Amino acid sequence: MPTLHYQSDENFIKMNDRVNTKKDKLFIKLVVLALVVHTIYVPAQAQNLSLSEALEISYFNNNKIKQYHERVEQKIYEDQAAKGNFLPSINLLGGYTYLSKNIQVNSSQISSSLDELGGKYGAAFVTAYGDQIGLSGVSAESVFSTLTSVLGQFPSYPNMEIDNQKFPTAALVATQPIFTGGKIIAAKKYAKAELNAATIELTQVKDDIANELIERYLNLVLIKQVVKTREDVYNGMLKHQEQAKRAIQLEILPKHVLLRAQVAVANAQKDLNNDKNKEALALMALRTTMNVQDTVAFKVMDSLTYKPLDLDFEALLNTAYDKQPVLGLINQKEAMAKQALALEKSKFMPNIAAFGSYNMMRDELSIIPPKFIVGVQAQINLFNGFKDFNQLKSKKHLKKEVQKAKEYALQQIHLLVQSNYINAINQQKLYNSLSATVALAKENLRINTRRFEEGLGKSIDVIDASLLYEKSKIEQLAALNDYYQSIAKLYASIGEPEKIIPLIN
Repeated sequence: MPTLHYQSDENFIKMNDRVNTKKDKLFIKLVVLALVVHTIYVPAQAQNLSLSEALEISYFNNNKIKQYHERVEQKIYEDQAAKGNFLPSINLLGGYTYLSKNIQVNSSQISSSLDELGGKYGAAFVTAYGDQIGLSGVSAESVFSTLTSVLGQFPSYPNMEIDNQKFPTAALVATQPIFTGGKIIAAKKYAKAELNAATIELTQVKDDIANELIERYLNLVLIKQVVKTREDVYNGMLKHQEQAKRAIQLEILPKHVLLRAQVAVANAQKDLNNDKNKEALALMALRTTMNVQDTVAFKVMDSLTYKPLDLDFEALLNTAYDKQPVLGLINQKEAMAKQALALEKSKFMPNIAAFGSYNMMRDELSIIPPKFIVGVQAQINLFNGFKDFNQLKSKKHLKKEVQKAKEYALQQIHLLVQSNYINAINQQKLYNSLSATVALAKENLRINTRRFEEGLGKSIDVIDASLLYEKSKIEQLAALNDYYQSIAKLYASIGEPEKIIPLIN
């Protein structure tokens, strides 16, 4: 199985993430299927599961990771939707209108215009046909003034009625924004920042799952080794009990020695049973992180091998500044705050847009519009109760807030990396110091066992030596586990939790 590496934000956006590829999904399905089939047909055995394989299965099965994958998909389409603001919008408008009665034109409000119109027509008629009707020599101005004066003395005209009580409407309307004060650009950049934030959140969730999986996997390996040590001590106690029993039968030792050996065996068995229960709980916790059913049998690696590691604090800190998801999220929040400020500034700028419409049912209307209407419109707000002004101030403070949050996050990440680094170094030193203690306790047990078998030593010395060896061995195993756990936490704090896999595998 290939070693995992986190992808960059750009690769996330292109959906080249390894877990999200069809090839890796198929691979994980085959791994899980193989585990299930092997469990069904070979129930007495369990598949060996490396840490990297367990991590792949967790990435594939974990529902929270699936949730954030869907969020990334959502933001991808929202980012694409923001591009549509740069393009024209074309709408087809259609409808049917029914009026309770025909439209009427109020003639009293246009009577003077009608009188003037009648005067103009009369003047034009006299000019054209004055000789034929005996009005030659009469000027158009005289006719116009006489007619308007006479018409003004008539009663008011009756209202004119337009005989069209119901009519359909249909039109194509297109609008193209020309200038919006940067609003459209800010909206596009904001959508892009949201997409980047979603991909970083996905990385953060994967880091959390990886950190949890590594911790539980190592705990299970540790408890398996502790159980193995308990079993060795328990078997040694049983052997010593049989030796003491034969020595008592031969009247070499007093009877109370056997009682002491039986108590030691009972205590060893109690410790062994307790740790076996812990092993079952550790396995259950690992299954939960992997989201694998109880029917799927597997086993983790048998033991951990110490591998020294030379850590460079400055390099780790620089990696954390570059890859820590928390900083990545704050950077995107900073970008969103910047675009939110730009959006508020755009409200103080005019909005300019070109528009056009095509009327498809002109002849059905009471007032016939032209076929085509095109134009340019500009709009700017002059006053709205200082709302935009206060919103602008608010976004300025939001930008400053994010900047302060970034400074605080940098301090906390420095502290986190430094504390994990120091802890890893201390655990490494502790493990190395315990190696000599374990070797000495093992040799002490061998010597006291041999002396007892030769009749030169006491039973209590063998029991004490066994307990001392058990204690020092378990302390060494715990120190080795703490060493790898501290390194895992250190790599998690710099945004590279999977970096520990080659060290363990």
